[in-house]
Amino acid sequence: MKRPLLLFALLGAALFAADRLGSRPDDAPVVVPAARVAALRAELTRSLGRAPTAAEVERALAPEIDDELLLRESLARGYERDDPVVYRRLVQNLRFAGAPDSRGDASLFEEAVALHMHESDPVARRRLIQRVRLGLEDEAPVEDPDPAALREHYERHAALYRSEARARFAQLYFRGDREREARLALARLRSGEPSPERARALGDPFLHAAEQPLQARGEIAGRFGASFADAIFAAPTGVWSGPVESSYGLHLVLVREREAPRARAFEEVQEVARQAVLAERRRTALERGLAALRASARVEFE
Repeated sequence: MKRPLLLFALLGAALFAADRLGSRPDDAPVVVPAARVAALRAELTRSLGRAPTAAEVERALAPEIDDELLLRESLARGYERDDPVVYRRLVQNLRFAGAPDSRGDASLFEEAVALHMHESDPVARRRLIQRVRLGLEDEAPVEDPDPAALREHYERHAALYRSEARARFAQLYFRGDREREARLALARLRSGEPSPERARALGDPFLHAAEQPLQARGEIAGRFGASFADAIFAAPTGVWSGPVESSYGLHLVLVREREAPRARAFEEVQEVARQAVLAERRRTALERGLAALRASARVEFE
């Protein structure tokens, strides 16, 4: 029974799309169903803790409206007929739904298009929208930015080109059930006994090295957990402290040095800045294309 049921579901969605969109003129408005507006209002009310304003609802709906405009542009360009991903997806849908082996792929594809499956199937729809997005981004200039443009970007986004604070530390690991032993070891370490070389014998075996190099908070959190990273940047330098809890258990830590954030030299980040400028151009081109689509469209709320 599974395949007939799936066939009915696929055909039902496609027939709904065909009925809703098949006779749509090119200049038809984008209609936002009342049910979608109501559902979004309920979602926003839960997240905001109050009823949303009309402007907040419209802002939340904007990405969905943009996707509809991009889909229409994709259909206007005929992308549904020259895209291999869409072709395979639509044929696969009908094959999986039970289409006979005697029917060719081309015939199944034409049937799926006639039923507007490319507009109702989420994979095909997403692919068509993505193609227009990429096409609009490709309208951005591709030549390398000149040094003056790179320098201007670097100065305008100075906060992006600062190195993070980093810390270098030593750690001794103790299983979670050995807090008492960890505290006794801390007292011995603070008294100067045993020697640093023999201190490692106080703890339990651990997968990470006792001596940790300079690392940013994110790197430390990735190895030991977020709370451990916070403790490293709060602990005094040059003094054993703890026990500090990590994702694995307990640690005694000795922060050997901390490096403050600093501005990275332009020459050090020039290639990163170049990539950022090119990405910024693509975002600008996409937004310019979307603005043109919005200006030529009408949006109506049920």
